[in-house]
Amino acid sequence: MRSMAAMLVPIFLMLSTMVLITSAPVASAAAATGVPPASAPWVPITNINDFFYRQVANFSLLIRALVFREYLDLVQVVSGSVQAAGAGNNYSLQLWAADRNGAVGVYRTVVWGVPRSRDWTWKVVSFQRVAET
Repeated sequence: MRSMAAMLVPIFLMLSTMVLITSAPVASAAAATGVPPASAPWVPITNINDFFYRQVANFSLLIRALVFREYLDLVQVVSGSVQAAGAGNNYSLQLWAADRNGAVGVYRTVVWGVPRSRDWTWKVVSFQRVAET
């Protein structure tokens, strides 16, 4: 039977690696998340009410809830822009979301993904509260 110290070594190494990775300086948030570099300028989204952008916004809120246990409900996608990046696109969306008390805030998120592909994992590059409505 292994000693308690021997069993804790792998956990310590894993946590130490996570601390090193998260504290190391990174050129950009995209590089930290494994998102390809942008290859084109940002282009405004003209059909922001398209259901696809609502799905992207909901994905961002879902990941936020899973990571930080901060539950927000999407109210509306207000504006956005798209940028080619590697095999996919960066989607910068400004959205209104309500917390559990019904207070609505303005948030900005950047999500990278490849539409209609199951071969690529979507990633939330950034998510931040901008203001209250």
